[in-house]
Amino acid sequence: MKGDAEEGAPRSGGRYKIRQFRADDAEDLAEVFRSAVHGIASRFYTPEQINAWCPGAPPAAAIGQKLSDGRAAWVAVDEKGAPAAFIDLESDGHIDMLFCHPRAAGQGAAAALYGRLETAALRQGLKLLYVEASEAARGFFERQGFAVDRRREFERSGVKLHNYRMVKILG
Repeated sequence: MKGDAEEGAPRSGGRYKIRQFRADDAEDLAEVFRSAVHGIASRFYTPEQINAWCPGAPPAAAIGQKLSDGRAAWVAVDEKGAPAAFIDLESDGHIDMLFCHPRAAGQGAAAALYGRLETAALRQGLKLLYVEASEAARGFFERQGFAVDRRREFERSGVKLHNYRMVKILG
């Protein structure tokens, strides 16, 4: 998968094509985020935790602004061009978001997105990637070669949550 397409050109991820984020994706990605948390992460967290994490779809403007702040971001789209998953990469190697709609889970969209991200990270000369992975994402990142650094406990809206700081050395 690495190196088989120009940066920004669509790349195949099974039945999904990988392309760069566009501002007009924001509304769809807000729904992907909501669906991922309520549909996938809900298998690992209590209803109270899910509602504290994501009480509704985040505002599309907030997603759009975040993904347009200079970070790299890619979207997996289905055969109709509908976004099914997305990932981002900050300049220091931080992966802030990887969310996949339940309809696309287990079909290669997230793996294809991650492949594009790692290719870009290597081209940028990054030596380390890191992420705060939910319980739902932990196994995915372990399969990509990440190791758990530590479990993180925190509160959101007065509700205790946790995730895992995970790292991967590149090169």
